[in-house]
Formats: sequence, C-alpha cells, structure tokens
Amino acid sequence: MMARRLQSVVFAAFGVLLLQVLLVLPSHPAGLTLSRWLTPVWEVALIVGLLVVAPWRAVRALVVMAVVALKALKLADLGTQLAFSRAFNPLLDLHMLVSGWALLSASVGLPVAALAVGGAVTVLALVAVLLWVSLGRLGEFGLRGRAIAVALPLAVAGVVAVTPGLRSMWATPLVVQQIDRIQTGVASLAVFTAALPEDPVPAPTFAALQGRDVIVAFVESYGRSFIDDPEFAALSAPRLSAVQDRLSDAGWSVHSGWLAAPTRGGQSWLSHGTLLSGLWVDSQIRYDRLMLSNRASLNRLFGAAGWTTGAAMPAITLHWPEAAWYGYDTTLDAAGLDYRGQPFEWVTMPDQYTWSALDMKLRQTGKPAMIEVALITSHAPWTPLPFIVPWEDVGDGAIFDGTQRFGDTPRAVWSDPVRIRQQYALSLDYALEVMGQYIARSGNDALFVVLGDHQPAALLAGQDAPPDVPVHIIATDPRLLDRLPADAFAPGMVPSADAPVLPMDAMRGLLTTIYEQPLTD
Repeated sequence: MMARRLQSVVFAAFGVLLLQVLLVLPSHPAGLTLSRWLTPVWEVALIVGLLVVAPWRAVRALVVMAVVALKALKLADLGTQLAFSRAFNPLLDLHMLVSGWALLSASVGLPVAALAVGGAVTVLALVAVLLWVSLGRLGEFGLRGRAIAVALPLAVAGVVAVTPGLRSMWATPLVVQQIDRIQTGVASLAVFTAALPEDPVPAPTFAALQGRDVIVAFVESYGRSFIDDPEFAALSAPRLSAVQDRLSDAGWSVHSGWLAAPTRGGQSWLSHGTLLSGLWVDSQIRYDRLMLSNRASLNRLFGAAGWTTGAAMPAITLHWPEAAWYGYDTTLDAAGLDYRGQPFEWVTMPDQYTWSALDMKLRQTGKPAMIEVALITSHAPWTPLPFIVPWEDVGDGAIFDGTQRFGDTPRAVWSDPVRIRQQYALSLDYALEVMGQYIARSGNDALFVVLGDHQPAALLAGQDAPPDVPVHIIATDPRLLDRLPADAFAPGMVPSADAPVLPMDAMRGLLTTIYEQPLTD
C-alpha cells in the first residue's frame, strides 16, 4: 500500500514538473534563459487542482491536448522568431509548412528530412503519453488532498490577479495573442484591399530610359547586416570596393541606398510584390489578395510603355500562377532556363548561369527589355557554392557537373553556427562578384536596380537587426543617377550609414516619376 502511494507521488510529481516545463517554454528566443525556466507558471496549480477534484479521463484528455497544443504554438513562435524575427500567425503561416519541407528535404535529403519530421512528431506524442500517465495519478489522492487542491489554486489565482508583477506568470495569454493576431490580419487585409485600386501612378512613359534595358535583380538574403556587421564587413567591404572599381573601369556609375523590406529571413516573394506593386505586402494573405487584383505591376507599366517584359526565376520549380499578375511576356522558371548542370542542394543553378541565360534568352529581342531576376546562390543552406568559371564556358550550364563547387554538406556546415555564418558570407561574396562581372562585361547600357530581398534569419543578422537591405542603381549615364534623391542615395557601392531608409514600396513610385522627363544634353 505504501509502495503504491509512493509510486503515485513520484509519478504525480513528475507530471507536475513536466507540466511546468511545457508551460514555461518561452515563445521568443530572448526568453531562453535560466531565470525563465525557474519562473513558476500559475496555471500548473490550477490544472493540478482540476485533475485532483475531477479525475475523469475526459477532463485529463482535454488538459493534455490543450497543453500539447500550447507547446506547439510556442515552438511555432520560436521558429518564426528565429527565421523571420516575428511571431507566428496561424492565419498567415500554415502554408510555409510546404515550402519548409521543400527546403529541408532538398538540403539534407528526403530520408533525413523524413526522419527529422518523424522524430519531432514522435517526441510530441511521447510528451503527450507521459503527461497522460503521470497526471492520471493526481486523482488517487484522498479527500484531504482534494480539499487542498481546491483551496490552493483559488488562493494562487487571487494573489496573481491582484499583483501586477505576477500577472506575466501565465502561459495561456499566448492563445489570446494568437487570436489577436488573426483578427489584426483580417483587419489589415481590409485596409490593404481598400488601397488596391488607389494607384497614384498614371501611365508612365519612362522617357529617360527609352532604348535601354531595365533589369531589377533581387539578391537572396542580401541584408544590411552583411555590410554593417564587423564579422561580415571583413569580406563585404573589400568585395564591394572591388565591384565598384570593376564597374568604374568599365564606364559604369553606381549610387546606393537603403530600403526597408517587408519580410526578414524568407518569403522573398513578399519583397517582389512590395517593390513591383508599390504597396506594403508584408504577409501571405496580402500577397494572395494582390495576385487577384487589377493593380498594375511595375513590369506591366514598362510593358505598356513599349518594353518587352521577362522574368528569370531559377527557384520556381512548380506551376506558378502568380506570374499572370506580374504580366511578363516571357517567364523563365527553373525548367525554362534550360540549365543542364547539377543543382547545388536546394539551389537549382548558380547565379552565373542565371545571368548568362537571361542575357541570351531575354535581352536579345531587338527591343528594350524590362527583366526581373531572382538570384538564389545566396539562399540557405549556402553550401556547396560554385566556382566562377570563364563566361564563355558557361554555355548551357553543363560545366557545373559537380566539379565546379566547394564546401561541405549542409549537415556538416549546419552543425556549427560559426561555419553557417562563414558560408553565408561566402555566398554573398560570390553573388556580388558575379553581378559585377556580368554588368561590366555584358551590361550594354542598361539600367540595373540591384537590391537585397530581405535580411537573413536572426541566426545571422541578430534578433534586433533592422529590416534594411542595400539597393544599388547602376548605369553608364551618370545623369540617370543624379535624379535619385541625394539624401537617400550616395555614390558608390556602399550606402551612407546615416542615409534615410526608404520603404521598399516607395521604389515603384520613385522609378515611375524621376525618369519621366527625357535626358537632355
């Protein structure tokens, strides 16, 4: 009898401790501290009291499901904070499970990815079983224990309710916050929808750009941190200087500034939609609504003014219905780019091939072309990376047959945070060098708008990093750059540290106004 009672006490104590650990789990990386883990969460007392007084299986099942669901929400919050520096929103973020699985399986292989996901599900199920078994022992205490169990939670709840300093020691406000985020998302969508038809841009002529190609190039994960962070600056400063010298020697001028991106760590398409629509597209629900609207993209505005429009999208490997909204005359996805080499894990092809292919397939039309390109060598996992080969040898990409690469496997690199940072920096070093080489070699008097799509994940940029990305406007005619606002754009490849940061949605309006008047001698 005593052994049975002792066993019940041990199991119950374990259940209470497990309950505390699960409920105290922070929803933000800043909360991953020892003091946080030692902070009592008062719902534990309430749950214990409930299960002692009402030791029914149905009640216990509801408690276990609620606690496991709360744990899943907190882990989702932690994940989105680490990846995108924002909280999880069920209304907006469930779709990322598919893209997350695609990135994971392409980076580490399908078997390892399946094992990782299966392991996570198994751990969650094991936690639920442990909770179920251990909390089941709470109902074995007698009348005296039940009386204490009723009085204690009521007393605790009263103390917490009247003590402002203790009110934060609840776990369940997270649920309220998630509901608030969903409601805010719905309200935000209504505001966004109302703004869709109010386009202040009349049909532009882009008179100053007549006869020139215009190329808007998004460089994956090229954020301000790559320039400002002292560790990255050891590589970025000489690279940007070398690119500037190369462009200058070839007769090109460049002015650079900062843009605030609507996303961080991922979801590059939100930045594409923001710049090309002139609206702040900071969520999937806004992006989806934009794709159903009649608002003219910057691509369509150039098309209406006489340019042929095209897109080089090496990351698009599936059907892409959103291309219809952008209004490209020619859309080159991964298959359409006709790459005959080997992929670089998730990265389907190196930037050097993307530049070469768009030059051959989109710029040789006999008419000025407006081209949007997404450069993805600097996309996670940042390994392996390609060597730069002679441009005349790029051809159909077959030269990238698995020999023109360096770097360990993603599993090896991602086991060491220091190596992750090194590989990330090397990938951008490559992206910028290849961009500079292409423009100096084959720019052919075009206007280039080269910008980062977003900051990298907080693992690289830091939790408090701003959403800023560099933007470089590059042209052979300095008069095109003189029209840029002087306070926001400085000569050279490095933006001024104290320059005002423009929101990314402002670029569409800027490009459609400053180039309306033709150049004069």
